[in-house]
Amino acid sequence: MIKFARSILANLATLILSFILAVIIWFNALRGDDPTRTLFFQIPLELIGRPDSAILISPSNTSQTVQIAFQGPASIVTNLTDQNFSATLDLSQVPFGVDTQVPINVQATNTEITLISQSPESLTVHLEQTITRDIPVELDLRGSVAIGYSQGEALIDPEFITVSGVASQVEDLDVARVTVFLTNDRETVRRTPQPIFYNRQGRVASVNNMELSTEQVEVTIPINESAGFAEKTINVDLQGEPAPGYRIVGVEVDPPTVLVQGRPTQLDLLSWVTTEPIDVNGLTESFQPQVALSLPDGVTLAEVDEITVNITIEPFRTTSIFNRVPQVQGLGEGLTAVPESETVRVVLFGPLPVLNALLEDEVSVVIDLFGLPPGTYSVEPDVNYPEQRGIELRSIQPAQVTVQITQSLTTTHSLTETLPLTPTTSLHVPASPSTVTMAMGEGWGATAVPVIPLADTPKQRYYWRSTF
Repeated sequence: MIKFARSILANLATLILSFILAVIIWFNALRGDDPTRTLFFQIPLELIGRPDSAILISPSNTSQTVQIAFQGPASIVTNLTDQNFSATLDLSQVPFGVDTQVPINVQATNTEITLISQSPESLTVHLEQTITRDIPVELDLRGSVAIGYSQGEALIDPEFITVSGVASQVEDLDVARVTVFLTNDRETVRRTPQPIFYNRQGRVASVNNMELSTEQVEVTIPINESAGFAEKTINVDLQGEPAPGYRIVGVEVDPPTVLVQGRPTQLDLLSWVTTEPIDVNGLTESFQPQVALSLPDGVTLAEVDEITVNITIEPFRTTSIFNRVPQVQGLGEGLTAVPESETVRVVLFGPLPVLNALLEDEVSVVIDLFGLPPGTYSVEPDVNYPEQRGIELRSIQPAQVTVQITQSLTTTHSLTETLPLTPTTSLHVPASPSTVTMAMGEGWGATAVPVIPLADTPKQRYYWRSTF
């Protein structure tokens, strides 16, 4: 019986060993056809499980990768991509405000793949809790309003600024301060200053990494006149008229308004204040007098100001017409020039007093014929006038003057030699002669001799030749 049991055990052991050998042989046969291969991949790291009220301080770069090494049958490994692997960093259990080492979990979608290594295996994570607080806005008002004015209660919009960020930084904020400067203002002031945040230690705090509900605050400060004070416009009292031909073109007051003090009912009835009379009678130039105000009884200046009035006086500017006989210059010797136009119409523009004071010889028209031979020419006339007195030339009519240049001639006439002259012979020359009548004495009668003028001169000279 014992011998039989031993035989059965021996046979069973032999059977098991044979099976193992067969499996090994079969596995080695398979490996020969599909060998094991090892590959390396870079796969992206995914952060999961971050609480809604948390902000990630580190790592600051959330686009990280993990390098992995894996092996498996070549038939499977060669068809894999990084999409067949995942690398995750679970933040759900990370405490706030503490650096925590968190392992990186790498998984393969194919179970026949064996992971050999990964780098890095973990990361240091720092989470902070985010909170939201309303920080009060505080006004820092500097300077003052003008005398006779009072400021009302400042209006700040918004009164609180909502700040969201890291709990440790937001909790340290104390106040948001805005500064407004008053410089003798007389009207309601509106400013939009940028708030500056201060921590609980009174130091300036940075809010660069925080979210703000607004970056500007609107501050409105009402300013009103105090009882018994009023701002009034200055009215200038001018007496007389400038000199003839002059006018007042501008009156400016510096300052244009003044602050006066008096009974409120009296000030309400006062529309403006007036300067003492300023005499402008017969003036021809601008001037800047310093004047005093003519104030009603019971009204005084709240501030002592120098009041200057800038009065601008200018002459009337107009046009004047001058008709001038053109004067010829530069004419060659032995030549005669006859302009077609007897007069030239000149229009000048300038100050009326200056135009009225022009002398006759201060406006002239000249025709320059220098170097021109006999012939007919159209010449542009030159106008001489005193430009330095603010006078302008507006027009010349005609713009071109036609001039005929001719050669001067001398005509010789002879009388009969048989006519002797006697003491009774007389010569009659009319004012503009074309002939000269000669009385030859008793029995001789009279003879008319044609003559020709030789020069364009005020006193014409006539020449003739007689043979007796």
